[in-house]
Amino acid sequence: MIKRLFGAFVLLMTLNSFALTLDEKIGQMIIVGFKGDNINNTRKIQKQIQKGEISGVILFNKNLKSKEDLIKMNEKFLSLNKVTPFIAIDNEGGMIQRHDYFSNLSAKETSQLKEDEAQKEYEKMADSLKELKFNTNFAPVVDLELNKKSIISIKKRSYSDNPKIVSKYAKIFIDEHNKKNIITSIKHFPGHGSIDVDTHLSFADATNTFKKEELEPYYDLKNYDKLNTVMVSHIFNSKFDNKHPASLSKKTIDYLKNDVGFKGVIISDDMDMGAIKNNYTLDETLRLSINSGVNVLIFSNNIKFYDRNIVKKIHKSIKKQVKSGEIDIENIDASCEKILELKKNIEK
Repeated sequence: MIKRLFGAFVLLMTLNSFALTLDEKIGQMIIVGFKGDNINNTRKIQKQIQKGEISGVILFNKNLKSKEDLIKMNEKFLSLNKVTPFIAIDNEGGMIQRHDYFSNLSAKETSQLKEDEAQKEYEKMADSLKELKFNTNFAPVVDLELNKKSIISIKKRSYSDNPKIVSKYAKIFIDEHNKKNIITSIKHFPGHGSIDVDTHLSFADATNTFKKEELEPYYDLKNYDKLNTVMVSHIFNSKFDNKHPASLSKKTIDYLKNDVGFKGVIISDDMDMGAIKNNYTLDETLRLSINSGVNVLIFSNNIKFYDRNIVKKIHKSIKKQVKSGEIDIENIDASCEKILELKKNIEK
């Protein structure tokens, strides 16, 4: 009995951000992509999880060679730290699916199903992700299909141009993942569906095309369940901020928190995308995003270049800017608290 109580106390202290070092707090804000597809060729990322240098990992096609190796690798990641790491994937269905172990319909195709059929579709998806030991899925897309030339429309990533339909099917998606204790992330705030520019490649301005109804799904889903997060896009929209794209914009993120009323974890889209990488230094990206209120920063290491030292560079930059007063340490503390609270709701 005493041993059990002591173990619970140690875990509680581990999950308290005040018990963490600055490096560990910074680590809780970082999700990275990595090279390797099995236990033996992922030693570096394993060490980073074990030491608390990162909050979790995001996996892509290059990491998913053998189903058996994938499960063993993810199980290994989950065993390395008392604070559960995010084991994340982008699995929207359709064209946005990183593996071929099972297949799911696209959002557009799913929206043609009856609600009970959509529920079965997303139950299958969540069951499969659980089997593969994922606990985070960066989906569903709640962008409205407002521009047929948009990457959102071309790849059938949107449920509809009607926000009510979008919210209805997004809720089903979230529900089925929630039943399996899998975190979801509605995206891409404040809206990516009205433009035909891809932020993976370059700067994208939605000022003249944005419609207020693009915000409706965020209002509908803001308190929907304890495992739901919001992913903020790299879209520039001067209706929110005439200087910075959403992921680096305090005005935009304050709107999400104060006007929309979302109180959960806010995640950046991939900071390696061209919209950010081509226009901001790493120091600027980290300073602006953290001071704006982004809680989790994604660096996919999966677009143009692979930087094996990206985690070290991120820590060095943030600590330097905390010391200089350019990054507010209170933002790091607040982010860490939110992240640890979210992680209490996922199982190893």
